[in-house]
Amino acid sequence: MKVIRIVYLLLGLLFVCSCSREESTLSDYRSLAKELKANSSDYTAEDWDDVVRTYEKLEKKATHCNFSPKEKKELNRLRGQCAAYMLKAVTKQAKVQMEDAMEQFSDMAEGFNEALGEEGLEDLFNDED
Repeated sequence: MKVIRIVYLLLGLLFVCSCSREESTLSDYRSLAKELKANSSDYTAEDWDDVVRTYEKLEKKATHCNFSPKEKKELNRLRGQCAAYMLKAVTKQAKVQMEDAMEQFSDMAEGFNEALGEEGLEDLFNDED
């Protein structure tokens, strides 16, 4: 009789442990998604590096879980939220870099025209030496 109780106890603990791992992982994804929603617009590049590392750890943790169909749906929904905030940040950074590049190109074109003077490229091809 004691053996049966011990077996049931071990099975119960195994069930609780496996459920808690999945729930813990989902909870961590929820926390990350909530944090990104609240603060991602103010993140620095270093903050985003931390987010990427955190996300990678969560992905690794998720591979060791056995999610139910309902939990998988929730997990994928949370992954989508996190990915959207990360994409938004990448897009914002790309826009800033593109604007900087366009400004630099415009300034260089202005300097190029100043250096060539009014004659422009004609001076380069008229070698009257």
